Amino acid sequence: MDKKDIVATAQAIGRLNLWEKVAGKVWGVTLETDTRPFLVTAALDPGDGPIAGRLLVFRGFDAFRDFRIFSQNPELGVAMSPLDFEHWEVVGLKNGGAELYAFAPGFVPVKPPPEDAAFLASVLYESYGLLMRLEEQPDLPLEFKDESSLFARREGLDGKWRDAPLKAPDLPRVLYVERVALAKADCEAAAKLPVARDEIWEIDFLQSPVFRTAEARPRILYLFAGVDAASGRRVLWDRMSVGSGGLKEMWESLAARLLKAFLARGGVPGAIHVRANRLVRFVRPLGLQIPFKLVQHAKLPALEGVLAQAVSTKTI
Repeated sequence: MDKKDIVATAQAIGRLNLWEKVAGKVWGVTLETDTRPFLVTAALDPGDGPIAGRLLVFRGFDAFRDFRIFSQNPELGVAMSPLDFEHWEVVGLKNGGAELYAFAPGFVPVKPPPEDAAFLASVLYESYGLLMRLEEQPDLPLEFKDESSLFARREGLDGKWRDAPLKAPDLPRVLYVERVALAKADCEAAAKLPVARDEIWEIDFLQSPVFRTAEARPRILYLFAGVDAASGRRVLWDRMSVGSGGLKEMWESLAARLLKAFLARGGVPGAIHVRANRLVRFVRPLGLQIPFKLVQHAKLPALEGVLAQAVSTKTI
């Protein structure tokens, strides 16, 4: 096998079919040519589809930390799925095949560009060798746990690879600060609108990977949608894609977008139902300005019906 051929190495990893044995294990790969280590972890795919497991590669401890936080509590941060993290994946198929993709927040996964091959070749080839060792030594990633370090494959100045400890740095606990800005004039205008106490809106912020922009690197559609719970009438339908401010900027814009929907409607609903606690977090600042009830529900039947029809009729 040509160790510089990243596709061939990914396919070799798929043929090993060790996903159940290596799921959840973490290791590092450090290159002489890169100041940040690569963190690698394997995961089983819980679905009934063709995917058996995934090998995820992250550049740097901060990127890996963010993903681990999301895995433990998806409501924290702004990521809505693993698509929203910059990383690379070997997607292992149940038929023994494998595919290799590069991920960037807000974008459709693509084949890794040529410039990625220089570092991916080493990361994948060293991971392939480690996976074969794990079949006989399942506890190998814990070899340096007494040193409070991860197991890693490290490239030396002589070009040779060796087992070595990889100690995680002290990373800040605060990932970022969320800021929700509302125009004073819009808040004052909305405060004068009538409140329909019996009117309920169901709203949600959704990621729709099936729908994408027509660009060289397509972006994923994100939809801020809302309907009247009684009639199913659309009251909010903002289609968005990631911009220079990233996913955080989109989340921070939702309260202002909802405020604009009140002004366009000429009234404020008595209650707004949402599904996710994260949406509560980003909309609550508006609730401090305008007197509506914000209620979390496991299901939003009216909105779900409208969304299903929009997908089937291609009117999303």
